[in-house]
Amino acid sequence: MSQRAMIDGYDAAMQGAVIEAYYGSSDFYNFGFWSDATQNQSQASEDLVARLLEFIPPADRGGRILDVACGLGASSRHLLRHFAASQIVGINVSELQLERARHNAPGCEFRVMDATRLDFPDASFDNILCVEAAFHFDTRAAFLREALRVLKPGGRLVHSDILMSTLPPTTEVRTHIPNANAMTDPAELERAILAAGFARTEVVDATAQCWTPFLRSVRRFKAAHKRPGVAAARRSAPLFFNPEYLARFIRHYVLACSQKAAA
Repeated sequence: MSQRAMIDGYDAAMQGAVIEAYYGSSDFYNFGFWSDATQNQSQASEDLVARLLEFIPPADRGGRILDVACGLGASSRHLLRHFAASQIVGINVSELQLERARHNAPGCEFRVMDATRLDFPDASFDNILCVEAAFHFDTRAAFLREALRVLKPGGRLVHSDILMSTLPPTTEVRTHIPNANAMTDPAELERAILAAGFARTEVVDATAQCWTPFLRSVRRFKAAHKRPGVAAARRSAPLFFNPEYLARFIRHYVLACSQKAAA
């Protein structure tokens, strides 16, 4: 699958009836962070962003923050709880998605941009957020180097990521997940982050809080919407809302906080 085909696929899936129903019209599109108190996918998705921001001490939540692969802007909307709109910049490869993002997070800056070729000067941001997207980048290692470059000294990259084993060629084509990003152990990601030049990193295995309950929730949703009388448009899920075929390859879901050396 080319990047253009991937973008078109996500554009269709993220604004389709199935996603609207499952995510409660929240404009999120991530696995979420689940606890015993989680009521639905919308809450889990919101809590995932909140959990990532916990890596950044409250005293360091000022300054500029870059929301990488911001999707429809739900994560940028959450950032408005902690940052001024003028300090938030969101990037994505889809202009269609960014149109929705501008509505969800008014006053923030949104730009079409590839995460592996950031069009910003060195040391432009105090923090970077990236929710569940780095495994798509061609490559993750290139993104890590660019993130380090545009961070100010002492700045942090907080991101959630999916670690997968090498995908068969047909699967890789369907998902646009480069096999160069294949990893099966959180320690591999730690080494990659440090190799990119970060001074320190913390990688937390959150498989049991993110991927496992998400898959269980999707299965329940699909089963409920296959009952007689349910509209056909809601019974048939789009390709990108079908995690079953990736379940054979996903090994871990992780949360990471990586810090650039102070000046």
